Amino acid sequence: GYVKVFMDDPAVAAVTPSSRFLVNRTVKAMDLAHAKVIVEYGAARGVMTRRILEKMRPDAKLLAIEFNAALYEELKDIHDPRMTAIQGDVREIDRILTQHGLSGADVIVSGVPFAFFSGRGRHELLTKTSSLLNEGGRFVAYQVTTHLIPMLPDYFSKVDTQFEVRNMPPHFVFTALK
Repeated sequence: GYVKVFMDDPAVAAVTPSSRFLVNRTVKAMDLAHAKVIVEYGAARGVMTRRILEKMRPDAKLLAIEFNAALYEELKDIHDPRMTAIQGDVREIDRILTQHGLSGADVIVSGVPFAFFSGRGRHELLTKTSSLLNEGGRFVAYQVTTHLIPMLPDYFSKVDTQFEVRNMPPHFVFTALK
């Protein structure tokens, strides 16, 4: 199960899947009403993915990216023609979008813990994320740590921070507008 995957792979962010409270707060922050292209970093077994699919437009497309092979196997069991499950590294998001015939995204959501990356790695991923967001796009990250707080204003015009305590562990939800 999920605990075994967490124990076997240090790149897996949490010992338990996201709570419905965290999922709902994050999806609400994504403001999916106008989004045509959505990218999910660190889709895990698809808890957030399923809620995004429930709320996104019928004509929208979702790329759900997961690095861990065991979690990807569960993620690809979600059958929705609007979603493409991808086993890959979010640091290659530019290449992944190009491979799928896309030049940008309206919303990028991240469950990948930025604390796992070096300072340089965080900057590189934020640079790519910001450059690939369409004008007016949103980057929403749900994180255990506050590593992103001082960095987000360097890449985005407006940043909002919320805190969801009804999750184990509690998470910050950062919303950044391009």
